[in-house]
Amino acid sequence: MENNNFTVYQFENYDVEGLKLEINFSNTDFIEIKTHEEINSPIENMEESFEPLLFGIDMNITNIKNINDLKGKKMILLDGHHRYEYLKRNDIDKSIELVLISIDDVEILSYPSRLIIRKKEFEEILENYNFSNNVSSKFFVSVDDVKFFNEEILDIYQLYEFKNFCYVNEYISSAVDENKTNDEIIVNFTPIKVSEIVENDSLFPPKSTWITPRL
Repeated sequence: MENNNFTVYQFENYDVEGLKLEINFSNTDFIEIKTHEEINSPIENMEESFEPLLFGIDMNITNIKNINDLKGKKMILLDGHHRYEYLKRNDIDKSIELVLISIDDVEILSYPSRLIIRKKEFEEILENYNFSNNVSSKFFVSVDDVKFFNEEILDIYQLYEFKNFCYVNEYISSAVDENKTNDEIIVNFTPIKVSEIVENDSLFPPKSTWITPRL
């Protein structure tokens, strides 16, 4: 599989350079593709064209000259999980545009969630699950920037299992209105590290990560 249409991609609002290329995902057995988030509502109809997918790779992208340089490498899907899942599920035989960046240039923040129950009720739920703002640990849930820590949570995966629990039980919503009202309460979780995505096969709940740079 040859593809020499590799061009430098300069992000508009970030001091990061990427590599723009096209890949046919129906024929990528020579590359390991790693996703990191679950899909809640699969796409049923794909538009003729859409924004490029964003991938990260643990290497200097200046060393990538053609598709053969990606053989045996692991590419981390950073943005575009719904589109990628649609392409794979339907075995779409089509070259898709993507942007590839070094994982050294990736920054991950917590994807903000909106509280959809009363604040006091949610704080009682946190207390019942051993979260407290009187202790400190590596893992927290923040409610309007007030952090509640849990000393019993051992790793980031347990914390995001709790986030999924909150999501499934409709304590929080992943949809945050950009025009935030004064009474809207935002919930965040300890951000996931890039290494925790690269080194583990677990999938995090939908909308767990806010990744920059953004296309």
